[in-house]
Amino acid sequence: MGWDDLRYFTAVARCGGLSGAARDLGMSAQTVGRRIAALEADVGVPLFVRHPSGYRLTNDGRTMLVDAEAVEEAMARLRTNAISRTDQLAGLVRLAAPETLSTQILLPGLRPLLDRYPLLTLDVVTGIAPIGIARGEADIALRLVRPDRGALTVRQVGRMAHALYAASDGDVDRDHARLVGWSEAYDLPAARWLRQIAGRKPDILINGLAGQYAAIRAGIGIGVLPCFLADGLTRLETPPAPIEPLWLVAHDTDTISDRTKLVYDAIVEIIETSMPRLLAC
Repeated sequence: MGWDDLRYFTAVARCGGLSGAARDLGMSAQTVGRRIAALEADVGVPLFVRHPSGYRLTNDGRTMLVDAEAVEEAMARLRTNAISRTDQLAGLVRLAAPETLSTQILLPGLRPLLDRYPLLTLDVVTGIAPIGIARGEADIALRLVRPDRGALTVRQVGRMAHALYAASDGDVDRDHARLVGWSEAYDLPAARWLRQIAGRKPDILINGLAGQYAAIRAGIGIGVLPCFLADGLTRLETPPAPIEPLWLVAHDTDTISDRTKLVYDAIVEIIETSMPRLLAC
C-alpha cells in the first residue's frame, strides 16, 4: 500500500462515490474503482459498502480514514517545510495558456510568487492550439477543452462566461451584420454557439481574441467574446451563451517538481479568486 492508494481512498470517502472522486483526481471512475478494489484486497478487509446511492465507509474504512488523513497532513507539512527552507527556489516552469487569460488574469496574479522567488523562470506559451504536456512541451497547461487522452492530472479550476457583442447599442441587423469569430479549425464551445444562433459561419476569421475584440470594437462586425474582455462593447440579447470550463492540466501533482507545484497551486488560487470577473456579463 502506497500514498497513491490512500489518495484514491480518501477521495472516494470524501466524495461518497467513484464519480466525484474521479473528477477530483482527474481519473476515470473505472480506474478509481479498480484501485479501491485492489486496496481492499491488499488490506484484507472491505473499506466501503457499495450502495446505489454511492460508497459508504465500513467500520474498518472509518478507522483507516483517520489514519489516512493523518498521513495526508504529514505529507502536506513535509512539502510546506521543504519549500519554506528555501526562498531561492530556482528553475524553469513552462506554462501554456490562452493569450488573453495569460495577459489579463494569470500574469498579474503570478507577480507575488515571482517576487518571492526571483530565481524562478517562467516560460509562457500563449495560443489556443493544444500543447503536449506528455511530450514535454509544457509543464502546466490551462485549456478551454478537456484533453481526452494521456496519463495526466486534469482539474476543472473555473469557468468563463461569454456573450454576443457589438460596437454600439444602435440598431444592429444581426441577419446581415458581419460575424467575427474563429475558423472551424478551432472547435471551441463559443465558436459552435455563434454558428448555431447565427445559422452561418463567421465572415471575418481571426485566430485570437484580441484581434476579434479589435474588429468588433471597430464596427467591422459582431461576435462572441468572454465577458471579462468586452469593456466598451455592447452586449446583444441572445439565448443563454455557453459558460466554458477552464481545465488545468499537468503531470501527477505528487510527482512534479516543487517549483512546478508552486506555480500550479498559484494558478488554481488565481482562477478561483478571479471567478466573479470571469462570470460577470
